[in-house]
Amino acid sequence: MKTDDYYQILGISKTASREEIQKAYRQLARKYHPDLNQNDPKGAKEKFQRVQEAFDVLGNPEKRQVYDQFGVSPDQMGSGGGQGPFQWSFGGGAPGRKGNFKFENLDDIMGMFGGGFGSASPEEIFTAGRRPSRGRDIEQTLTIPFALSITGGKMDVRVNGQTVAVTIPAGIVDGKKIRLPGLGEANPRGGGAGNLFLTVQVTEHPYFSRRGNNLYVDVPISLKEAVFGTKIDIPSPKGNVTLTVPAGASSGMKLRIKQCGVGGAGDLFAKLLVVLPPKWSDTDKALLEKLQTELEEPIRNKLRWNEMG
Repeated sequence: MKTDDYYQILGISKTASREEIQKAYRQLARKYHPDLNQNDPKGAKEKFQRVQEAFDVLGNPEKRQVYDQFGVSPDQMGSGGGQGPFQWSFGGGAPGRKGNFKFENLDDIMGMFGGGFGSASPEEIFTAGRRPSRGRDIEQTLTIPFALSITGGKMDVRVNGQTVAVTIPAGIVDGKKIRLPGLGEANPRGGGAGNLFLTVQVTEHPYFSRRGNNLYVDVPISLKEAVFGTKIDIPSPKGNVTLTVPAGASSGMKLRIKQCGVGGAGDLFAKLLVVLPPKWSDTDKALLEKLQTELEEPIRNKLRWNEMG
C-alpha cells in the first residue's frame, strides 16, 4: 500500500465519516498488531505504524483539514518554533494544487483555511498536532472470590507479562469495571499507553449469597439446639459473630445480625436449618413416638390451596 496516501492506507474514501475512519482503524490495527503476527513481526510492525500514523491524522478533524488542503500532515511541516521566517514548499503532490508555494510564516499558511481553527493561534495548532495520541485501551476479565467482593482488598493480576496489584473496592458487584490508567496498549510513536479496563466476575459462595447490601446464609443446627436453644458462632465479613438460637426454633427461622452485611451498610440474615441424625436406634424411635403422641398439635391446619377458605 502507498505510504503517502493516508486514505488508501486505511482503505477508505476521502469523504469517509469519522465513524468510518475509526472502524477502519480498529480493524487494521487488530490485523497488523505485532503480537498477532509472530511469523512476520517486523513487517507487521511497519504496517501497524503506518496505520497508526494515518489514523492520527485522519482521526483528528484539524489535522485532516491540513492534510486535505496540502497533502501532508502538520507533523511533516517544518517549523522554526514560531521565531523568524518560516518557509515550506511543495510541488504537484498536494491534492487539487499545482506549482510551488512558499510561506514566510505560519500565519500565511493558516490564512489558506479562512480562520477555520477558532481562536487558537497557528503555533498552538501545529504544536498540538505534533503530540502523539495515547495507545489503545484494552479490556480483560478479572475473576474474584465472593468474600473479596464484599470486604475489598488487594489482588495480583497478570497484565502484559507483568504482575500488578489491583485494589478491589469493598462491595463491588459482578460486571463492574475497574480502570487502570497507563496499563493499556502502548503507542509505538509515543504519547503514553492507553487504559486497562478489568471487568469483574464474582464467583459464587457455597454458603453465602447477596441481595443488595444484605447477606444471607443457611446455618445448620442440631435437633437438641433447636429444642433447648443455644448460642452459636457463625462466620461473617467482620469475623465470627455470636447468634442466639431461641428454644423451640423451627427449621427455616431467620435471625438478623444488624450491620454485618456489605460494607456495614446491610444486615446478615441467618436461616436456621434443623439437621436430624442420619441414624435412629429402636429406643430413640420409641422415645420420639412417645413424645409425638404427647406433644402432637395440628401443625398443618392452616395449609390450604383456596386462599379464601
